[in-house]
Amino acid sequence: MANILQVTTPNLNTDNRNMQSPIDPRAAGDNAAVRNAVDPTRVVRADGRDGEQAGDSAQNDVLGAINYESNYSAFIKGLGESQDLAQALERLLFTDTSIFQASGNTEITALVDQFLMSLRMDSPEDLLQFLQGQQELQARFSGEFFHKIRTLMTQSSSESLKDAILAFLKGYNNYASGSHLLQQMHSLTEDIEQLMLRSFREEFRELARAMNWDAANGDTSENAGVLNGRLIPFLSRYISQTHDYGAVRDATMLLIFNAVRYQNGDEGRLLQLFDRMLDDRDFARLFQGEEQSTLEQLLQTGADAAAAQKPVMAEFADSLAKLLLHGANGQAGLENVQQFYTIMNGMLMNESVYMPLLHFMIPFQYEDNNVVSEMWIDPDARRGSAEEGRKIKLFLKFDIQSLGKFELVMTLQDRESKMQLFVPPHLAKQDKQIQTDVSEILKKNGIRLGQFSVYGRVRDRKVTEVFPEIREKETTINVRI
Repeated sequence: MANILQVTTPNLNTDNRNMQSPIDPRAAGDNAAVRNAVDPTRVVRADGRDGEQAGDSAQNDVLGAINYESNYSAFIKGLGESQDLAQALERLLFTDTSIFQASGNTEITALVDQFLMSLRMDSPEDLLQFLQGQQELQARFSGEFFHKIRTLMTQSSSESLKDAILAFLKGYNNYASGSHLLQQMHSLTEDIEQLMLRSFREEFRELARAMNWDAANGDTSENAGVLNGRLIPFLSRYISQTHDYGAVRDATMLLIFNAVRYQNGDEGRLLQLFDRMLDDRDFARLFQGEEQSTLEQLLQTGADAAAAQKPVMAEFADSLAKLLLHGANGQAGLENVQQFYTIMNGMLMNESVYMPLLHFMIPFQYEDNNVVSEMWIDPDARRGSAEEGRKIKLFLKFDIQSLGKFELVMTLQDRESKMQLFVPPHLAKQDKQIQTDVSEILKKNGIRLGQFSVYGRVRDRKVTEVFPEIREKETTINVRI
């Protein structure tokens, strides 16, 4: 079939390519979203449009005939609508558990109990291990090598080097995700087997058994041969013969997507991408002959990525996934389905490819206190000048049932911290004691306290309010399909 849409593989480096500012005068001529200035000689609406134009615009929005939003604009809108994620999870875990138990659904009750068991911390060491496990799963691109890579991306003017860096980062992400991708494909093959006709199941099961589901990261050649030569062709023939264009085909497409990522994480291909970066003099100069040791360290880090998923983290993730799946399917009561969907949508929104921040969801029980915390981190926050040290910005929300809701905005630069803490109104009068206690904690960890203010919390702050630079990224590629 002809490629009518002329679809091509986009270049990873989007600098100065197909970018459009929403206030670009060259694009404003035919853009119906641009609002004209108010005419002082006429009585008009505040946005300079008459009623007929406004009505047409509203009608188009309703009918979906014209949509001037970009994908990133839709992401920003969704991010603003998912602010009650922590509240929904807190209600699910610590408020509505009695409702689930009273419903008589023993499976849901067992899943809730299992998940709550994974959240119980018996000591500060357990809590620290839990928090570190979250960080290790999220912050994959951390360390000295990636810090230098960020420096090159911001200071180098070479487009070819930026393309090579982005290609390597994509390959490294696939390499380090090898074990996870295998697990995803294993689950998909099990689902497909249950969905297909009985007469095909045994043959498909034998093909799936030929896969090495415990293969090391980067060792993809054996499994790639099974996927490309036997497993995927079998599914293609099955769909063609049975005309099953429903769940089996959907699961097969997900399997192919994960298979492509898995094969792109081959260690040999990663070495080629690294050599491509070495061809650039700026890259070679930055590492000053330490390229080989750097690459070996990266490969070891990627090989240990699966080991970073400590048993407590694996139990936490699996329990939460099972609970959300059963709840979204209505097994916890149809009246609670929306609550589960709210949690799922909120978590997926914060893991979007457009999200420039690290996001952590941290519920736990410690010393009879139920805590649900949510954290966003910008590891490379905007600095006043290039001479300043690395700046980290953090936004933390946490809800302690016995006390109330807290919010913390903190920046850390050159081991000096600036903080704003918003506490429940009844604790605002204890600001001096809070400042003293927090200052002692930071001092024990070798951090100076530059500024610290304590305020009574009167409203929820949005992520885009604490990190306004997120909205500035709307001036990138403007595409909506």
